[in-house]
Amino acid sequence: MIETYWKKGISFESYLNNIEKKIEAPEKQGLDEDKIQKCKLSLERAEQLMQNYFPDSNHENILNEKNFNGKILIIAEDWCGDCSQAIPVIKKFFEEKNAVKILYRDENPDLMKLFLTSGSESVPIVIILDVKSDIISHWGPRTAFGFELLAKYKSDPEKFPKEIFLSELQEYYESNKGFDIIDEIISLL
Repeated sequence: MIETYWKKGISFESYLNNIEKKIEAPEKQGLDEDKIQKCKLSLERAEQLMQNYFPDSNHENILNEKNFNGKILIIAEDWCGDCSQAIPVIKKFFEEKNAVKILYRDENPDLMKLFLTSGSESVPIVIILDVKSDIISHWGPRTAFGFELLAKYKSDPEKFPKEIFLSELQEYYESNKGFDIIDEIISLL
């Protein structure tokens, strides 16, 4: 079953191209202004991360030691802030040794239902596959620290409002530079 989804997956470059098309002609996509702005931000973040993210040599050594020959399938949506932070880092880290493909959550509800997070269709979900397309594990939709911030927001939104949650999450992503994302994913290999 997963092999069928793998074949439907698109490259990172196609994913970025699709974001550009949505921004250029949002009326064709039926996007509201909020999602248009989120798509623009996703594209900006992807470009910045592709230029500024450099894999940690310890992570590369661990990947080599684990001899991971599989592939990475990511369930995503291009307007999602967590996706905009994780996908470029994952693509850049794995690109030389492992194939990475992306599927849209809303176009693949049956697959998404297999990877709910506390009953929610949160993305990104990174599915780690072996060479036969069997599932090894999965990760997502955010790092352990990201989950801590989310729990803090949900437990007391008056003391930790959404704006502060999002600001602190963004600051974390910027200062962490994808380290925790890759650290957590390679621990699952």
